[in-house]
Amino acid sequence: MFDQIGSDWTLLGRGKSSEVFRMGDGEVIKIFHPAVSEDMIEREVAAARLATSLRLSTAAPRLRVTVARNSALIYPEISGVSIAAAIRKKPLSAASLLRDMAALLHSVHRQPVSGLRTVKSVLQTDIDYGPAPDALKRAAIDYLQALPEADHLLHGDFHIDNILLSEGGLVILDWAKAAIGDPAADAVRSEMLMRFGEGPADAITTLWRDWAAGRLGRAYRDVSGVSQDQMSLWRPVVALAWLRARPPVRNRAFHRYLDQALRSAGLPTVN
Repeated sequence: MFDQIGSDWTLLGRGKSSEVFRMGDGEVIKIFHPAVSEDMIEREVAAARLATSLRLSTAAPRLRVTVARNSALIYPEISGVSIAAAIRKKPLSAASLLRDMAALLHSVHRQPVSGLRTVKSVLQTDIDYGPAPDALKRAAIDYLQALPEADHLLHGDFHIDNILLSEGGLVILDWAKAAIGDPAADAVRSEMLMRFGEGPADAITTLWRDWAAGRLGRAYRDVSGVSQDQMSLWRPVVALAWLRARPPVRNRAFHRYLDQALRSAGLPTVN
């Protein structure tokens, strides 16, 4: 247990749910913000340990502690840079790295597992508590319940800032949103995060993000055998669920994307 952040710790990153510091001796510490729920922290621990037991390219927490009364996890330090940083440094590497990302995501999805929440329950909760009109919520949840059941491991937040490029290859970080279900749902969310997730939204970057999302989706379908039709089935509910807590990035474009997916599924639109 730590009374405060160590004076010799180095801040590596800060996000919506946590801060990460290098502690030294080959360890980093992830300190959660006070608003983060116990369920979310326990889910990250359980999913990361499960993924490690399946020999996926990731790391499991070594110890749970508190820092100034905030929950924290100590992880082994993995040397490397995020895929986002690697692409910024070498833009011509993007196509190859996106192919590698797609293959890594498929390696996650190949694992049948148990003991985690289902992606259907996650989507239903987010739709229920989101801002959509009640009639759309009811129709979308009925639609969701008719979608395929599956028991595959899903990451839930697979994007270019959560994948490290290390000397040994790509490494997956942050399992807090992991679930069990149909791989197509996770692939849709990953593609959506690429296009509309946090990050720059200037005209040139927007064009690149649209290209990268398409490239990632095609590479995933090629390596996994999941079809465009299978992904299209999940797109309306995955996008609608994201309304609950999505960042205000490319709002108009996202709502066009969402409404098109809803119309294609025969569901009411938001606007």
